[in-house]
Amino acid sequence: MTQSSSFRILSAEYWKEAAKSFRDVRMLVFAALIVALRVVVKAFQIPIAANLYITFDCYICALGSVVYGPLVALLCGAVSDTLGCILFPSGPYFFPFIFVEMLSGFIFALFLWRRNLSVTKTLAAKFTVNLVCNIILTSLFMKWDYYVFYGIEKAEAYNAINLVRICKNLVMFPAEAILISLVLQAVIPALKAMGFKWLPSGMEKMKVWHYVLIGILLLISIALVAAYILWGADFIKAHNIKLL
Repeated sequence: MTQSSSFRILSAEYWKEAAKSFRDVRMLVFAALIVALRVVVKAFQIPIAANLYITFDCYICALGSVVYGPLVALLCGAVSDTLGCILFPSGPYFFPFIFVEMLSGFIFALFLWRRNLSVTKTLAAKFTVNLVCNIILTSLFMKWDYYVFYGIEKAEAYNAINLVRICKNLVMFPAEAILISLVLQAVIPALKAMGFKWLPSGMEKMKVWHYVLIGILLLISIALVAAYILWGADFIKAHNIKLL
């Protein structure tokens, strides 16, 4: 089946096609390669603050999701998280983080698998991953992790670190989405030549309105960060909200 905007996520056909990836040996070999790459890049994180890093996992994760779809993406996320914690431990193992890894690939696939790729779709996918996985779930699980392993005092102190994480995820996602677009544009032709014929021809070229959209998104991101600093943090503290 070729990519199509009418290939609907809520249709049984979509999920049947996604399940076929488990029966394709070539697909599973590619998935194993993606898992290996995701595990390796975990060892090459760029620290920018305490417990805050710039990583390259999202580019590999997005590429894999475009090729093998949402169901295999869930499995790859679980395996890469488990192997990464075993081979490159960075602290006590906390099982709930596996869901962050699984959902990130799953979300990328929902936006990009068997679709005509565009910068707009990549922006939407990366924003959703950053919001759901990196801001909401990671904030919740990190706070939970601190309570379990380090006690209430350190869990409360994590709020300051988490604010930096939220700012980083909101401000960087447009640039990350563009880099994902460039990676897909560069790699997909090679994958098609290797036999992955159903992949899209490539990424649509950047247009003026794409730059305008990116600028708007950056402004919205900065506004959200400012709102959190000026109002949200005090509101959360006043109402004893523990998520962030």
